Amino acid sequence: MSLTASLNSALTGLNVAQRGLAVVSDNVANVNTEGYARKEVVQTSITLSGLGAGVDVEAVRRVTDQFLNREFRIATAEFHRFDTAGSLNDQVVSLLGDPTGDRNVVALMDKVLTEAGTLAANPETTAVRASAIEAMQRLTEDVDRLADGVRDLRRQADLRVNERISDVNVLLTEIQSLNQRLSSQPNDDAKVNLIDQRARKLDELASIIDIQTTGQNADRVLISTTGGLPLIDQNARQLVHGGANTGEIGEVFQPISIQRIDPATRIATTISTNVDDQILSGELKGLLETRDGSLNDLSIELGAFAGRLADEMNRVHNEFTAVPPPATLTGNNTATLAGDPHGFTGVAAFHAFDANNNIVATATIDFGAIGGTVGDVITAVNAGLGGSGTLSLTDGTMRLSAAGAATGVAIAQDATTPSQADGRGFAHRFGMNDLVRTSAGPHFQTGVQTGTAHGFTGSATFELIGPENQRPRATTIDMGAIGATVGDLVTQLNTDFAGVASFALSAEGELVTTPNGAFSDFRLEMSNDATERGTSGTTVQSFFGIGTEPKANVAAGMEVRGDIVSNTALLSLASVDATGAPAVFNGDNAGAVALQSLSFVTSDFEGAGRLSAMNGTLAEIGGEFLGRAGQAARDIEVRTTDREALMEDLALRVGEVSGVNIDEEMAQLIELQAAFNAATRVISTTNEMIDALLQI
Repeated sequence: MSLTASLNSALTGLNVAQRGLAVVSDNVANVNTEGYARKEVVQTSITLSGLGAGVDVEAVRRVTDQFLNREFRIATAEFHRFDTAGSLNDQVVSLLGDPTGDRNVVALMDKVLTEAGTLAANPETTAVRASAIEAMQRLTEDVDRLADGVRDLRRQADLRVNERISDVNVLLTEIQSLNQRLSSQPNDDAKVNLIDQRARKLDELASIIDIQTTGQNADRVLISTTGGLPLIDQNARQLVHGGANTGEIGEVFQPISIQRIDPATRIATTISTNVDDQILSGELKGLLETRDGSLNDLSIELGAFAGRLADEMNRVHNEFTAVPPPATLTGNNTATLAGDPHGFTGVAAFHAFDANNNIVATATIDFGAIGGTVGDVITAVNAGLGGSGTLSLTDGTMRLSAAGAATGVAIAQDATTPSQADGRGFAHRFGMNDLVRTSAGPHFQTGVQTGTAHGFTGSATFELIGPENQRPRATTIDMGAIGATVGDLVTQLNTDFAGVASFALSAEGELVTTPNGAFSDFRLEMSNDATERGTSGTTVQSFFGIGTEPKANVAAGMEVRGDIVSNTALLSLASVDATGAPAVFNGDNAGAVALQSLSFVTSDFEGAGRLSAMNGTLAEIGGEFLGRAGQAARDIEVRTTDREALMEDLALRVGEVSGVNIDEEMAQLIELQAAFNAATRVISTTNEMIDALLQI
């Protein structure tokens, strides 16, 4: 080898050592930089004509394990999924209150029943009545507070969905930009730094949405979700969130769509209107499944519990009367039409009273002996009262009013064969003397039959929706274009949803939806409802309780009847003695005793959301409601802990491969210094030899 060749070889060694020192210096400087992958210099020998001619830097590469990186991103997505769900469930637990404390809904209900016991001992005392009513108000206000709280948590989750989608879109834009820069970047240190930046962006993206990456080449990565949704291929994409619609309790949120961005025009084209079910992990998944899953179930469960509570309290109150009896009993808007079947068996007595609480007229109605419609009941009652009272039905609301010389009215059940339709007496069925009011329900046993005229005008859109916001089928039904009966409506639904769900009307008049096969956990919702039954103002959704909104709204706005709050004398505690004079009197505690008995009376609970059907007392049903919510939070906590442990373990393994070890870098530094010094010595010696030759 000539001296010139020796000098050139030494110079290449000097350059490579300098490059290595720069890489080591960069590694040491980033020892505490999160997500930084250490770099190493890849050397290759130079040969000319089969002879060694020095060394060159083939590449500066990041030290990574692609398998570990992929598993770490999957674990990161899973941790953030459950951590996000856990934070929302923790707020649910806080909202519901300590199950062992005295401020949760079950404890407040027990307080009402305790006050009923005190009321039974002192039924005529105004202060005792006021205390009992105050306890009822605290209970109903807490139920309403819970309904509002669940709605707010769902809205909070939806707002966070919007924020996370914005973050995803920013990251996708940045990653696409890095892809483009890398495609034109020379193979140098700057390129490695760009790859490092992109890797950190991918790690950040993986915490929000589950991703998998593939490389077209060393410069470009393609990204999709693990569910197969492309996020970056030849073109960038962006997610679009429709946002909340109404902010109402039980709202059905719009799905996420995805658009392709044209690289030249930047015009966005929607390629899928619903990708919710293709997002399988990450913070975004945790928000979606909590908003549309557990929180939606919780709102339905709360509504079902509130409905059972209201129905039982109203059952008791409707069996008794205030003293003196009120001039008018006004029911709920049940959207009943005069032509509807009354559905009652047994006997009820409709009484009119004078100012001395004596009965002046009675219409004793044997429902099996009169016509079969609600209109027939009204005719029979008015005939029996003979001008001392009037039963009327206006815009879906039943009303019994004193007339003539009468000053008060009451409805009493026959002691031997009480009136009954679907387990409710006449007054109870129409809410004539309810103690508490709900903004929907409290039940959806309408009493109609398949041959009953449906009575609806307008149109409505029905939609089958899955737990991941899937929407396999929707239909719009014009009520005027189908047959006139409820059976015709059921038939139309079965036709339009053939293959995905079937519909039937129960004996109690409930519309029962049964999703088929793979759609077993889907539910029927309504995206638009412009219908009205008669002139009641009640839509088909509200009438049959279709979807989350009406079921959840049973709890929203639950309150003690306003006139009872204002006038404790309207609290109905007296039973009617048709042979007595007076027929009702202050001091009768029968209603208070019956109210207190709710502490041990059991009833059937149909189940709702994830609460199973059961037979139990109100306290037992309420306990199951609180317990299920608490158990759900604990399950999420366990999953979060497991995923966190896995993520931390994988992070440690990634760090062992890609992290900077100061001791190793110092050892490498010593080697590079030695190589640098050696190359310098060779250059110096070669120069001395060249100088000596030149002096000959």
